[in-house]
Amino acid sequence: MDIKDLAILRPIIIAVVAFGIVAFLLRKNSSLSKRMHRRYLLRLVLLAIIFACIFDAFRIMDPSLRINNILLKGSALIVAILGFAAQEAISDIISGLLISIHKPFEIGDRIVVEGQDPGVVEDITLRHTVLRVYDDIRIVVPNSVLNSKVVTNTSYKRTDRRGIHLQYSVAYDTDVHRAMDIIRDCVVESPYTLSVENNGIIEDSGPVYFLKFAESALMLDTTIWVTRATSTYVATTDVNLRVNEAFKQNGIEIPYNYLNVVSYEGSKGDAESKKEVTKNKTQPSRRHYRTNTIRLAADNSNIDDAIKTAQRFARKQNIGEHETMQLELLCEESIGIVGTMVDDVKTEFWIEGSGYKYRIHLRFDAKIGSKEYQKLINLSSAGKNEAVKGFAGRIWEVVVMGLDSNNANKGSGESFEWQLSNNRINEEEIGESILAAVASDVKVSITGERVEFLVIKTNKA
Repeated sequence: MDIKDLAILRPIIIAVVAFGIVAFLLRKNSSLSKRMHRRYLLRLVLLAIIFACIFDAFRIMDPSLRINNILLKGSALIVAILGFAAQEAISDIISGLLISIHKPFEIGDRIVVEGQDPGVVEDITLRHTVLRVYDDIRIVVPNSVLNSKVVTNTSYKRTDRRGIHLQYSVAYDTDVHRAMDIIRDCVVESPYTLSVENNGIIEDSGPVYFLKFAESALMLDTTIWVTRATSTYVATTDVNLRVNEAFKQNGIEIPYNYLNVVSYEGSKGDAESKKEVTKNKTQPSRRHYRTNTIRLAADNSNIDDAIKTAQRFARKQNIGEHETMQLELLCEESIGIVGTMVDDVKTEFWIEGSGYKYRIHLRFDAKIGSKEYQKLINLSSAGKNEAVKGFAGRIWEVVVMGLDSNNANKGSGESFEWQLSNNRINEEEIGESILAAVASDVKVSITGERVEFLVIKTNKA
């Protein structure tokens, strides 16, 4: 074997080593394989190395070969190849490069390419992008086609979850609010779905939208969110099965094209039966709801406003009559306790939570040296003022202690918290307090000079 034979092995070895290195870097569990542009650039670099090795092999066999001579002498042939045989290939490579630079999607994103089924991006090569659909079927889309189509990406720049858009059609005589609640309940019940953050509040499902009147149906849209490890087809199937069953149980029709001849009496009877089914299926809501914050003076003159807020919350969350009465009493006594401590202080009041667990908030400022603070320290729990005995007296002591503690540690950023469930109270302190007997827990938190009185109540499911 002469020197030329040994030299020609050099480009072959370089090409094989380069191929092995790229294959290793693109393995499934490699960190490089999780970024689309890295996968594409690695393959592009490999292509350049292979072309360089091929040219090097020809140069070894014929030392007179020069790259510029080849390009100049073979320009007509190169133009012909690029213009005809390799036109689509070059288009795919350039489109792939543009996709990897601008990154309209990433590996693992769920996308919908115009005219194709939804799929999860699994890989990108120099010529095509691979989408994984149901049953591990792969759709291979040329990069040039993908670059010219409209792409819907429900996972855009989200590293922790994927979104799945769902649409349901219901008949025109449907109680739309009820149908929207049923869809949200089904989304929540699915073990595959995630909670969402809406305007800073964590909710157990995303909203359902009523966006369109179709020819023979009302269209309801929602988006469910799943982890990237969850199959979108499994999650979609699970939610759709739940919605289909719930619609049947609640008499909600999913319309389809047919000729329907009915009499007035039959229609009325069907409507009444649907209403009855809907009434029997009513359950306390699982999702979060927050009333508007109202400012009121902590005295009897504003009790009616607080009661109306409580009733509004109860209607929204489908709370039963007995639980609604408890909610009203808890609101009334909470305002009474604050009014006892700091007469007619301007207080922020709201209720938030679900039909299963809700929280009554009362918040006011008691700046050291203010008239509100002066009223607090002028009260006595030793019997001189009968109004602050019992449970109200215990809350008063906690508030004063918290304000003094925060004042002593001013500037440290610490806050004071007290929780009834972590502290014992005797029968005398409970007295005739409905709040102490009925509430699941009571909290007092003081941040700086802002006092928040919180009453927590858990209802039976």
